[in-house]
Amino acid sequence: MKCKFCGNDLPEESKFCPSCGAPVEPEEKQEQSEQSAEAKQQENQNPYEYGVPGTDNGSGAQNENPYQYGSAEQNNENPYQYGSAGQNNENPYQYGSTGQNTSADYNANNGTYGQPQKPINGTTYLIFAIISTLLCCLPLGIVAIVYACKINSLQRSGDYAGAQNAAKKAKMFTIIGTVAALVVSIFYIIFAVVIGIGSSDFDDDPVSNVVENVIEDKDDSKKADDSDKSDKAAKSTEPAVASGELGTSWDSYTVQINDKVLTFPCTKADIEAAGLSMDTDYTAENYMVNANEYELVYFEDANDNEIMAYAINNTDTAMEVKDCLIGGVSVDDYDLENGGLTVIFPGGLQMGASKDAVTGAYGEADDTYDGDSLSMYSWYSDDSYYKSCEIDFDAESGLVCTMTMQNFGQ
Repeated sequence: MKCKFCGNDLPEESKFCPSCGAPVEPEEKQEQSEQSAEAKQQENQNPYEYGVPGTDNGSGAQNENPYQYGSAEQNNENPYQYGSAGQNNENPYQYGSTGQNTSADYNANNGTYGQPQKPINGTTYLIFAIISTLLCCLPLGIVAIVYACKINSLQRSGDYAGAQNAAKKAKMFTIIGTVAALVVSIFYIIFAVVIGIGSSDFDDDPVSNVVENVIEDKDDSKKADDSDKSDKAAKSTEPAVASGELGTSWDSYTVQINDKVLTFPCTKADIEAAGLSMDTDYTAENYMVNANEYELVYFEDANDNEIMAYAINNTDTAMEVKDCLIGGVSVDDYDLENGGLTVIFPGGLQMGASKDAVTGAYGEADDTYDGDSLSMYSWYSDDSYYKSCEIDFDAESGLVCTMTMQNFGQ
């Protein structure tokens, strides 16, 4: 079949032309229309044919019986005649009528007879919907995109009314999303202006004040660092007196805390005898240590100076941390910055000692590491990894900043 308006091929059982939107007439109806047109043409060519209205039927009288059987009269003088094929549709109720000016030519989409519909360009709606989604309102823009995508597919299927409805909704959601985004942007600008004016009432020049505050903070921080360095330098120039009980080599595993010299491993009571107590907020005394394992604990003095210790369990059963032996300690200069706590390693080494002093007492290190912030020197026993000593040096000053001694007795 072909469309009688645009001439394009029509899909089978289509109700509307996918190209122009015109309604499609069945083939039977088109054939009846053509036959009716041919009959009318014959009537006009031979008005005196026998059995046709307008002839004399051999008697010379014309149109004496307008209601004759089989009449194909086109003037509808008898609108109720049987078998009428009138084409002017003045009598819509006649039996067997094949009039062609019926509602089949009426286009349901725009209310006109035989007028093809102008196709809707769905791409235009889709472009504006995408722009609205990206620059304006995301939720409403997505809805607009969904409807815009339906326009072309509905037209191809012949549903022109549905395509028009989808186009209207796509346009509506695009406009609403754009307007909503503009309103929100206007309120945001007004809010920002109001906040800016309000802040200017409290600060005439906020930028310069912020810069001044940053500079002041840097100056204060620099002064604090200089003060800390001065304090550390003052402390390093006043070393504590080492006890004669303190060993001279690192593998003596002795450490002097205040006036008490400890040999590792020792007991928790030995640490407490040096004026320290275990920090139970960090590790509870009834904390269980598994067999042949260790746990880190902290001891502190009255000035909040701290020493980290290794609580070791060399037995085959778990035990509470308060019953474990102390297999070594580790201390750095920040833990002793409050003053009042003295820690001395074998050979009289203390915080602030030089590398030459350390290597002179312990010899060349078994392992060294030089980093950006510190250098680590380590010495190990031949029979156990857990018998060792480590001294760390500050990379800038080159002085001792951390000391660690271990002897787990294994």
